[in-house]
Amino acid sequence: MDSDSDKVIGSFLGMAVGDAMGRAVNGLKPEAIRQIFGEIEDYKDVRNIIGKGIKRYRMQGLYGAPTQCALAVCDGVLTNKKKFLDETVLNFQNLSQGGAENYFGVFRSSEGCLWKAVDLLTDRPQPTPQSSTTALFVFLSIPMALFQKKWSKTLAGQCLELGSTFSCHPLEVVATVLNGFLVTRFLNLEEGELIPKRKEILQEAVEVCLQAETEYQTRINVFEDESILKSKNAFSHTLGELIPLIEKPEKEVLQWIVNNAASYSKREIRHASQGFVLSLLPLALFWMLSRESEYFLTSIFEQGRETEKLGALVGAWEGAYQGVQSIPENLKTGLVNGREIRLRGEALFQRRIKKGAKTLSDMEMALTTKEAEEAKRYQPKEIKKLLKPITIDYWEEDEDQVPSKEDRIQWRKFQKEKTKAKRDRRKNLPDDIE
Repeated sequence: MDSDSDKVIGSFLGMAVGDAMGRAVNGLKPEAIRQIFGEIEDYKDVRNIIGKGIKRYRMQGLYGAPTQCALAVCDGVLTNKKKFLDETVLNFQNLSQGGAENYFGVFRSSEGCLWKAVDLLTDRPQPTPQSSTTALFVFLSIPMALFQKKWSKTLAGQCLELGSTFSCHPLEVVATVLNGFLVTRFLNLEEGELIPKRKEILQEAVEVCLQAETEYQTRINVFEDESILKSKNAFSHTLGELIPLIEKPEKEVLQWIVNNAASYSKREIRHASQGFVLSLLPLALFWMLSRESEYFLTSIFEQGRETEKLGALVGAWEGAYQGVQSIPENLKTGLVNGREIRLRGEALFQRRIKKGAKTLSDMEMALTTKEAEEAKRYQPKEIKKLLKPITIDYWEEDEDQVPSKEDRIQWRKFQKEKTKAKRDRRKNLPDDIE
């Protein structure tokens, strides 16, 4: 295996590895992680702590929504590189269908921004009124970067288009472009260059963000909202300030990340690892650029909280820099569905889908169904009694009693009224559900 393919596969596999490692402890505070698990060096079994810190069962070694979002784009661009966006939209729509109870389709995520974004894909309004800033959609650009392998104006435009299809907020859109750039930058970095070139990388990232911010502002007018207007150049400003701080002590930098993110957020920001794109991306980037070791993904989980996204980001970047051979063997063999993830990494390098690869929707349906079935066995009895089957109201709207599908006339009438109600409400979509 040559070094280029090793790095492409390493990035895609590293993303899934970091996702699966972080998913097990996602939402836990740093103190809880240390007390329950100690260091996170492998995939943790959460069966014994459900109801004692973790509410829902998560299959050991199985990735979640960040990787699933990347897979939707991956299979989209491999199916039709010219119409990758149309194929990506179709993949998201297929993945949102069916699935087990208490899941959104086959997506292993409870984030409201995902539900809203996929629902809006039916009509694909431009721009989408959905204004996510959770960093979930930044993973859309990873497969595009691995497909193209080098940064270019074309790739920048593709990343911007992907980001703006799922969120209208400039923070999320620019971060999607930024992530695409960073993946290609680490792909083309030689061994031992990470630390010596970190300020250079950050300066280049500032320029990429400036270009993306300028381009987005010329394309889409979403700056009537005062909070959004304030954020239009936030990423270029943030990374510019990070350059002289990159050599400072960790505690000082983390506090700066918190203070900086808080100045752009409607919500209170008290920790760098909270689910806000302007804290998560700088935190992951600082972590990546301040460590030079054989494999340093595992240390990011010390931060707690949004460990799934942090793990997926650092895993993708580190895999791009050091290649698949740097990933410990226990993490490669323990990754659920690792063979299919590797096959898609190889396909991205070769720019064509591999024969024998499973269909995306069937593959993810099987994984989510298996996790749901296992969850029933491992859910504590006292919690089972309290849990009742629920119907998730993605739009927080009061609905009339749902007619039976057997009554086709009433069912069609109900669906038309529901669709009309949703369209009427899109002009005033609420902020992301936490």
